[in-house]
Amino acid sequence: MDEQVAPEFILEAFADPKSVRDVVRGILHTIFFLRFFPSVAPMTRDVVGLELAYVPEAEIETLIDQRVATLVRQLEVERNQPHAHPGPTSSNGSGRGQVQVQFFEKRRRKAWYNMRGDDEVCWESWTVKVTVAEPRTESERAKVRRAMETTLHNTIMKSVTLANAHKDHIPPITTTDSNPFPYQININHQKESGWATRMARAIRKPQSAQKKKENKNKDNSYTSQPYEKGQIGRQKKVVGCVAWPRGE
Repeated sequence: MDEQVAPEFILEAFADPKSVRDVVRGILHTIFFLRFFPSVAPMTRDVVGLELAYVPEAEIETLIDQRVATLVRQLEVERNQPHAHPGPTSSNGSGRGQVQVQFFEKRRRKAWYNMRGDDEVCWESWTVKVTVAEPRTESERAKVRRAMETTLHNTIMKSVTLANAHKDHIPPITTTDSNPFPYQININHQKESGWATRMARAIRKPQSAQKKKENKNKDNSYTSQPYEKGQIGRQKKVVGCVAWPRGE
């Protein structure tokens, strides 16, 4: 019988250099909160104004902190690296990275020339595409803050929706181990793509070049979509409430 392909869920993260560590940690803890089956008492942490659930498990916290630290170093190097081919995001302090969380089940290996043991088969993966933009003016700081809060809120809501909507593929628990499903967190380089990357370009686009392009061809100019007032601010309790019903 053919092996089924494990579903992969794509999430986005957008932050400034000072907040990227907390934002990514918050998203990763949310993923584990939704897919970590051992009995733990859920706790919460404030991340850019949103109260997010996290898993107070030493092994998970250590692994998340290690991987996020690696990602932050990678983003720092990329942000400070001169680009050979200047472009819209080449010298604006932006950076991109990618974090992947995978969950596995242990399957008994079929006997083959007396080779026995268990194979770890991935049954689900989550990919978080991270974009960092460094604001340099008060106006840019306000835009980055609004985009960061909006993206984080949407990402948390999306992860809860996906976790609740996709449950049939979760393997049955057939072991008495404290954690029935092994997991991995991997850091990979991300190519320029996604809404968060486009937002970074829009925020840091040089004003002189933008005006010059608008005067040349108004129809081809790029403008970012405005945010509605009041969209952020009353989300702290909403996210906390929605994130709790894991067992439904």
